[in-house]
Amino acid sequence: MANQHSIREKKEYREKFQRLLSSTSGEERGTWSALICGHLSRWISLNNEIRVIATYASLDTEANLSALHLSLKEEYEFAYPLVSGKELTFHVVPHPDQLQRGSFNILEPDYRRHRILKADSIDLCLCPGIAFTPDGARLGRGKAFYDSYLPLLNQEALRVGIALEPQIHDYLPTEKHDILMTHIASPSGVRPTPEAAD
Repeated sequence: MANQHSIREKKEYREKFQRLLSSTSGEERGTWSALICGHLSRWISLNNEIRVIATYASLDTEANLSALHLSLKEEYEFAYPLVSGKELTFHVVPHPDQLQRGSFNILEPDYRRHRILKADSIDLCLCPGIAFTPDGARLGRGKAFYDSYLPLLNQEALRVGIALEPQIHDYLPTEKHDILMTHIASPSGVRPTPEAAD
C-alpha cells in the first residue's frame, strides 16, 4: 500500500513543476531540447554497447528528442512507447514521421505496423518525467507506466532521465518501488548518477 503522505507530496510536486514548465516559452524549451539532443548524440556515439534505444514523443512541456532520432537513425534502432489500457510497450519505429496521434493525444507507434520490442533487448531507455534529482530520482506523471516497465529492463540497460533546465531539483519525494536513473541528460550535459556505479 502506497504511503498516503508520499502520494500527497508527489501530487504537490507534480503541480509545482507543471506550473514551472508551463511558464517556460516554446523558444526556451526548443533551445534546451537542441542542447540535450547534441549532448546525447555525442555520448551515445562514444558508447559501443548501445544499439537499441527506447525514446519517446514529447509533450509540449517535455524535451523534444526527435532531432536525436533523425541524427542517429541509420546506426541505431529506435523504439517508442505505446499505451494500451494500463500496459506500456515499446515498438520499433524507423522514422518519427511514422508516429500517429493516439492515447493522451501523444504521438505513438501503430502496433499493426511497428513490431514490439522485448524489454530486455533495450540498451538505453530515455525517460521523460516531471522532475529529476542529480542522484537519479525521477518524478513521473502519476500513471505508473514507467514504474511498471523499468524493472523489466536488463540489469545493464542505461536509464537516462531527460530534464529541461527547470526540471532538476535537489529533493523529490520517492518511494521504495521507484527506479533510479543511471544518468541525467540536461542542457548542461549527460551526467552519471550514483546508481551508475552500482
